[in-house]
Amino acid sequence: MNRRTPRRAAPIFALLLAAACGGGLFDHFDALAPDVPYVDQLNPAGRDAFYDGTENCGPAVLAGIAKARGQAGGLSDAALVTVLARMAGTTAQGTTGHGMIAALSALGMQTDATAGADLDWIDNELAAGHDVIANGDYYAMPGREKPGLHSGHYIAITAAKDGWSTYKVTDPADGKIAFVSDAQLVKFIESHPEGGFTISAW
Repeated sequence: MNRRTPRRAAPIFALLLAAACGGGLFDHFDALAPDVPYVDQLNPAGRDAFYDGTENCGPAVLAGIAKARGQAGGLSDAALVTVLARMAGTTAQGTTGHGMIAALSALGMQTDATAGADLDWIDNELAAGHDVIANGDYYAMPGREKPGLHSGHYIAITAAKDGWSTYKVTDPADGKIAFVSDAQLVKFIESHPEGGFTISAW
């Protein structure tokens, strides 16, 4: 879908809800996927002295998705992240895209993926109600830019608004980052040393 053309129309039930209830969440969003609750990769609830979340951005995003789907199994955030890190094969070098897909599949989800920062692809996935996980550069996120430093990092993208120019995100390294512009999202993904990628899940 070309970003200059209108996006997929909102589902008719969403329009009916907005009309019947006097407006709501759908008024301000161009697309809205299921929310991904924030799970702190470094200091998740229930962590002990042995927990090290340095490379747990991917598992923390997965933990947020699992919690949203009622699949936390009564585990603390730290225990859930640890279990999902094992499922995703997370190592001291982080979590591969294949590992993320394997863990999502284990959660009973379908996935798709694409290389680079394809905003049209992301928009279409969000319009279909799919969560999107982006792999980019930790040091390219707003507020922590450090030119010359690079480190792979995962975030979740759950909505688009303002004419597809602003994206709602869940960053497991910073719960205060809630929205990024389209340009900031592209910079985040493309600044990854290997070009970055996105995965959709539903």
